[in-house]
Amino acid sequence: MTNLKMKASTAVSIDILIVIDTEYVKKNCAISKDKNKPAGMDHNSQFMLCTGSRGIVSNQGKADLGFQAKVGDYVSFRGVSIYQNSDDAVIIYAISKFPNTTIDVFNQFNANSLTRSKAVQPDPRSASHDGLPALNVSQSFLSLDTRVASSGTENFMVTFALYTLGDDGQTQNLYGYYTWDPTITVS
Repeated sequence: MTNLKMKASTAVSIDILIVIDTEYVKKNCAISKDKNKPAGMDHNSQFMLCTGSRGIVSNQGKADLGFQAKVGDYVSFRGVSIYQNSDDAVIIYAISKFPNTTIDVFNQFNANSLTRSKAVQPDPRSASHDGLPALNVSQSFLSLDTRVASSGTENFMVTFALYTLGDDGQTQNLYGYYTWDPTITVS
C-alpha cells in the first residue's frame, strides 16, 4: 500500500510527439512571415502522440490530444514534419496559454537541447542494404519542457516554423509560422 501511495504522488514524464503534414499546411493555410504573429490553422494536419500519460489518452494521433497528468508532472513536446524533417522541416518554438484563458495548467515552457554523442542512424552503405548495422553519430534533440502547475482545463497555442527544401536540394528555407489551439485537462 505504501508503494502505491508513493508512486501516485511521484512526478512522471509525459512525452508528446507532434507530426505535421506540411503538404496540407502549404496547400490550405495562410502564410505568416512574422514569428510573433503566426498564421492560425485548422486541426487537419497535426498528429499528436502521447506516452507516459497517467491514464487513457484520448484522440491519440489527432490535433486535439487528451492525456491525464497530475500537478508536478513533467511534460515535453517535440515536433517533426511528415518527412522526418528531411525535406520540409518543422521546429516547434512556442507553447503558450491561449489569450483570455484564466487557468494556468502549465508553467512556462522552455526549450531544452540534449546531444547524444553516439546516437544511431541507418548506414546507407550497409552490406545488406537495410541500414544495419547502424552508425553512431553525434545528434542533437530539442524539446519544449514544463511541469504541470495546477489542475483544470487550459486552451493553449502550439506554434511552429515551417521550412521547405530549396532548389539546391540542400538548404531548408523559412516558409512561414503557424499556430493552432489544442486543449489540456489535468485532473
